[in-house]
Amino acid sequence: VLMPWGAPIGTGLGLTITKLLTETLGGEITLTSTLGVGTRFQARLMLSKVERQQAVNADTRRVVGYKGAARTIMVVDDNADHRDLMREMLSPLGFAVLAAKNGQTCLEAFDLQRPDLYFVDIRMPGMSGWELVQALHDRAVIAPIIMLSANIGDGAAPTSTDTGHSDTLAKPFELNQLLDKLAIHLKLDWDYAEPKSAKPASRAPRLRSPGAEALRELVSLGQIGHVRGIESKLAELASLPANQPLVDALRQHVDAFDFEGYAELIERVSHEPD
Repeated sequence: VLMPWGAPIGTGLGLTITKLLTETLGGEITLTSTLGVGTRFQARLMLSKVERQQAVNADTRRVVGYKGAARTIMVVDDNADHRDLMREMLSPLGFAVLAAKNGQTCLEAFDLQRPDLYFVDIRMPGMSGWELVQALHDRAVIAPIIMLSANIGDGAAPTSTDTGHSDTLAKPFELNQLLDKLAIHLKLDWDYAEPKSAKPASRAPRLRSPGAEALRELVSLGQIGHVRGIESKLAELASLPANQPLVDALRQHVDAFDFEGYAELIERVSHEPD
């Protein structure tokens, strides 16, 4: 990213976040600066090559509950929206969800009900998450305690090597990540929804060739990645209804910038009988 001299001056928070994320992913960020020209920031990451966009696995089973006795979960978080979200995710699965807006409220409820597992936010006003963990530990709590944090490298570290917590979970998280933690620490056996009957595959429309010359033009435009030229040519071909199935199929590849699939489709159509 090149930032020219004379550009608006910000707080620098964006660069701090970028540095934290880059280093967390095992990369590095460097800068070079030339007076009167600008400053270039370069982030380098080791990422795996994506050969082709993978289809989402439609066979993933949906959790609808768990076997055995009902379990009680305590969520300690000063964010009311997050407490409500946890209740909305867990209650339909059969969990009894208790909520506390801070550490003191959690401790006040300690004598009334003993949860099977605690989710504790690290950063809270007043008593921090780590202080609450220590207070629960002092009360001989043996239930698993999972710490929640929305900040990477937020500095909210425990005050000692023995914090008494069981695991951590970074916000935001997906339902499956939450369920994985629960399954591990509560040793749960999930119940799953019955799989839906597979619908018979509909017959794909035949892709008619618009002619060798039109296909050669589409290939040439794809080789140079000329998206606007491809769209113009596809609009021209769409004037004939017989070309519409091919136009729709090619547009899907172009919209995803999948020029490899775009080229393979043209190649297949060019070899089909008229």
